[in-house]
Amino acid sequence: MESTFRSESKCWRKSRIAARLLLKMRRQSWSARDRHLATFLADDPGVTNRLIDQAVSFLTARKNGYRLLDKHD
Repeated sequence: MESTFRSESKCWRKSRIAARLLLKMRRQSWSARDRHLATFLADDPGVTNRLIDQAVSFLTARKNGYRLLDKHD
């Protein structure tokens, strides 16, 4: 069995993908593949609005150069 440094749940991973799609939608239009993937993720009961919101915050914080556990003065 392979050992991974970070163990992430499937729901968190899917929520991060959904968050990336939402951020992409703000910048440009979706492709047919993006729409299909969004439909698949919307039907998944483990991908909740709360997890997607947390993933959006996580991704935008990383995009701005901050890590979530850094202290901001």
